[in-house]
Amino acid sequence: MLARTIELNISKAQAKERLPHYPILDALRFVLALWVAIGHYEVFPLFAWMDASTSVGRFITHAWNSVVFGTPAVIVFFVISGFCIHLPFRGERKMEIGRYYLRRYTRILIPVVGALCVYRLSGQHLILLGEDSILWHSPLWSLLCEEIYYAAYPALRWLRNRFGWRMVLAIAFPTSVGVAATHVHSLTWHTFGPVGTAVILLPVWLLGCVLAEQSEALAAESSRTQIWGWRMVAWLGCWISEILHFKGHMPYTQTMLWFGVLSYWWVRKEIAYGKTRLPNRYLVAAGAWSYSLYLVHHEGTMLFERLPLSNWGHVPTWLGAMSCSLMVSYIFYLLIERPSHRLARKVQLSSRKPPPKYETELHTPVIAPEV
Repeated sequence: MLARTIELNISKAQAKERLPHYPILDALRFVLALWVAIGHYEVFPLFAWMDASTSVGRFITHAWNSVVFGTPAVIVFFVISGFCIHLPFRGERKMEIGRYYLRRYTRILIPVVGALCVYRLSGQHLILLGEDSILWHSPLWSLLCEEIYYAAYPALRWLRNRFGWRMVLAIAFPTSVGVAATHVHSLTWHTFGPVGTAVILLPVWLLGCVLAEQSEALAAESSRTQIWGWRMVAWLGCWISEILHFKGHMPYTQTMLWFGVLSYWWVRKEIAYGKTRLPNRYLVAAGAWSYSLYLVHHEGTMLFERLPLSNWGHVPTWLGAMSCSLMVSYIFYLLIERPSHRLARKVQLSSRKPPPKYETELHTPVIAPEV
């Protein structure tokens, strides 16, 4: 009887200690990475057969080509990133800063170094410092911002515990708007530099941290109509920001902060919906290598274009290029990202002594899916 009681108490402690897992975030990460990859290549050539020299053909083809815009997808990544980083450290949970940094940079920087090697092998001339740095003229620009957030997170968490998220956000939002206003007509983040861009997008990342604290208390939702309505709203926000950038003379450097607020509400709804409906298992599994897809998707399409293949036509060529991009990304995941992830997981978040054998699982570190 005593042994049974101990076992039940341990099971309850395990359930309390173990972090919640949200498969929908894995699926979302893959969809977002694929969205970026398509945006950098081209939209599926559904209307390639139309004559673009006519007014109707030009209108339809241009409208279809505006369906995918990659930059907003990266903004949603920031929300998910803040969520995943803060989830293990909510409230008064103990945080050992040295172990946190070691795990973070093991997880992120090894794939970045691997990506730089792939870029060099693909023929790119790598400049690491200065205005023409590859760190700023590639998908790595968002990773540079992430590194700034990772470095600042312990201080941000202290501010949260001391003053609360409302106070932190009350400072972060006006600061973001003020920095963005210094270059209202800038078409790219390059004008602001890594630190300026990180400051502009910091509220978006912080909203992910806020969501991490709200997630378990969110009421489950099961309306398929409602969640698809939110997905359409998110896409509409993406499309509007694209039109404003290219047609309305309002660059995305001025709109992505506000799209980030929309992204927060969308991801919030996805988490609530995911409590009652499991996402597609293949998308969830592919989420494991979404980081690799984000890093090297362009090199995959470049490899396909260099293959000595005859012109297959618009649709087969598009399918071939995207398939090659996915293949290269998955190989990169197997060789570089997965080993770095496993290595990072060996760095425990706590220095607590090993527990007795019947408590072994109690302190096994469990981490949420990461960007």
